[in-house]
Amino acid sequence: MKKRIMLVICAMLWAGCVTGSANAPQADIVSKDGRFVAYDNGTVLDKETGLVWAARDNGGPISWEDAKTYCQNFKAGGHTDWRMPTQEELAALYDPNITTPTPPAKGCKGGCHLTNLIHLTCCPIWYWNGIDEVPGFFNFRTGPKGWKDQSLKTHSPRALPVRKTH
Repeated sequence: MKKRIMLVICAMLWAGCVTGSANAPQADIVSKDGRFVAYDNGTVLDKETGLVWAARDNGGPISWEDAKTYCQNFKAGGHTDWRMPTQEELAALYDPNITTPTPPAKGCKGGCHLTNLIHLTCCPIWYWNGIDEVPGFFNFRTGPKGWKDQSLKTHSPRALPVRKTH
């Protein structure tokens, strides 16, 4: 009996190490798109970078400060280590060969270029520079054509949380 209990405990601990957290619930795959895998817990795994993305943005215009807070407080997939992405992380999602069919929100231009598994209500997404508090936004309609200052709020940027797999 002791051996059986120990075997069950070891199996549970091993499963927690494989998934990255013994407390994170398991998720089922709902769709795949090349290097991306969408799960039923509202997350999308990028197998190439090892990053996990929220499956959709925050849903409306948001200030940079509020976007950062939104990302830090985001809870999906049983994880709490979400954050705002860097420009490089967002640029890695950009694919000029894909145009999402999702109609844009009012005041936004459509035609975002990224996997169809991540749903954006508007193509500009806030980022931070990864070192200090220097904000900007990446536009998935126009691509990586340089830094976009946070004062350009007329573009209606959104928040898209990201986390690293462990």
